Amino acid sequence: KSGSLTKSHLRISDNPIKSEYLVQNADFVMISNFSFVHKYDCLDGLSQNGIVLLNSIFTSDEIDKVLPDNYVKILKEKNAKLFVVDAQKIAKECSLGSKVNIIMQTAMFKVSNIIDFDTAKQNIQKYIEKTFSTKGKDVVSNNLKACSMTENSIQEVDVQKLTLKNKDVMKKNINDVFYNKIMSSIEKMHGDSLPVSAFDKSGIVPQGTAEFEKRGIAENLPKWLPAKCIQCGNCVMACPHNAIRPILTKAKTDDELEFAKAFGMDGYFYRLQISPEDCTGCGVCAQTCIAKEKSLVMTPACEVFEDEKKKYEKSKQIKSEKQTPFSTDMPKGLQFKNCYFGFSGACAGCGETPYIRLATTLFGDKMLIANATGCSSIYGGSYPSCPYLKDENGRGPAWANSLFEDNAEFGLGLKLGSQYSSEKEKSVWIIGGDGWAYDIGYGGLDHILNSKQNVNILVLDTEVYSNTGGQASKSTPRGAMVKFANSGKQTKKKDLVALAIANKNCYVAQVSLGANQNQCIKAFKEAEAFDGPSLIVAYCPCTNHGIDMSKTSAEMKKAVECGYWTLLRYNPQQNLLSIDSTSDFEKYDDYILGETRFAALKTTKNQNAKHLLEENKKDAIERLKLIKNIVSSFDE
Repeated sequence: KSGSLTKSHLRISDNPIKSEYLVQNADFVMISNFSFVHKYDCLDGLSQNGIVLLNSIFTSDEIDKVLPDNYVKILKEKNAKLFVVDAQKIAKECSLGSKVNIIMQTAMFKVSNIIDFDTAKQNIQKYIEKTFSTKGKDVVSNNLKACSMTENSIQEVDVQKLTLKNKDVMKKNINDVFYNKIMSSIEKMHGDSLPVSAFDKSGIVPQGTAEFEKRGIAENLPKWLPAKCIQCGNCVMACPHNAIRPILTKAKTDDELEFAKAFGMDGYFYRLQISPEDCTGCGVCAQTCIAKEKSLVMTPACEVFEDEKKKYEKSKQIKSEKQTPFSTDMPKGLQFKNCYFGFSGACAGCGETPYIRLATTLFGDKMLIANATGCSSIYGGSYPSCPYLKDENGRGPAWANSLFEDNAEFGLGLKLGSQYSSEKEKSVWIIGGDGWAYDIGYGGLDHILNSKQNVNILVLDTEVYSNTGGQASKSTPRGAMVKFANSGKQTKKKDLVALAIANKNCYVAQVSLGANQNQCIKAFKEAEAFDGPSLIVAYCPCTNHGIDMSKTSAEMKKAVECGYWTLLRYNPQQNLLSIDSTSDFEKYDDYILGETRFAALKTTKNQNAKHLLEENKKDAIERLKLIKNIVSSFDE
């Protein structure tokens, strides 16, 4: 997912290229994420007199302090040239968030001498205007500005002045058989060298291997200010990567670790600890903080990384109290319970993962998970990385992915098979995105919703096929500009919730974690307690929506406040529909025009734009009315 490693091999020639193998001797190497320098031998295969471009917050005069020895040796041995550019700084000044691709592309043509730079620059500008025109004039203008700024922001490093510091590419000392036998080689990009005999014949991956990866990709890290923290647990529940750990203890065992007196538990102390190597720096935690003065402040990683890393290691030795007088119906009490999902490779700020974190916190020690192919299967089970965790008793979720189209049937099979187990009752969860639930897998989903099987279904609704680039699904609302709907989707969003309620057979809930965490927790508990099929449809902001991903929780709240997404719970056994939110449709236009997927429609020459967005609002009003009418008709 976004922020993870991608290796691209490119050959350029005036003559036909017939090489069908990866580049072995590279004349030019570009490293777009500085954290990779401390994890991978990115200069392996650099040719003599080669050129290296590095995205770095460190200037040409500062880079010597942080460059590993093996990089220094290779640069000198190869008589290479080294250039640095602070792409993050340019992106920030140009309001591009974390998007650095145009910046790095411009820098590449500037220093590589592949073609005349003026020619390259003209073509990059044409590309920007063509590619981003549908996203609005501001996006085009910001990218053009970034391209222009990059040209004069590149600095050349005097390679011969670089020094050795006994600091090599990071080597991990992990005492784990699976890691040392399998994972370490794959992590170094040497997985192809592993023999078949090295792999377990069962195909099982141990739980918790994602924690070994320690990506360390964050440019900024949250710094905890204990005096301002109200200890509500909201940030813990909202963190997409489980990179924040609350600690509740009677004894402050280390003077280097700051604690605050625990509210509501005399004699106890509270601490929030960040895992700097697992944090992606998305900023969701800081944005979610509800303290009068923010108790989490995003800080440049280079200023706090080493200190937080030491504190994190020390904090792991502290046994945190799990039994508290606080209700687990609220984040305040739930934050201290075991979480069985963390450190996944999901995109920074992901709107999906907090729901999986919540489900595993509530039921993780007895869960069987059937996962549809999609985002949740990629960050949930990309070999050899497993983000599902186990507790001190060795218990945790059992997870498997079958196919895209048969996930509901696969989950049903897990349920039927579990009935023959001698162990305690399993909690079966069928998880997938809207592409699966609304489209390709709907037949199987509908079959289960009309059955009597006690299974739980969690739909992570991003309203697009997120994993494959943001294509339209039947969940995509009218007017959204997404792939395969370049002029705005012409038809309304499929009403999966209304269809499920109409069965009068299954528990149904619609939730938005950032809008109301308590309602979301309640819905998950009610779904699990319901003796029959249950369906939870969860609103998940996504990078494809064209929003600031540090504000996913705020976006979830806005969607609910304006009526775009209604919070509700329906229990057929009681024929009870609970509408858990109010809808101020006066705020509707402000909400949808704050997301590029809708706002871009108004910047095009599409004469139908105004009509589509008006119909989008009518669709939302009609969805709520339809659900109320369906339930009221049951009494007739």
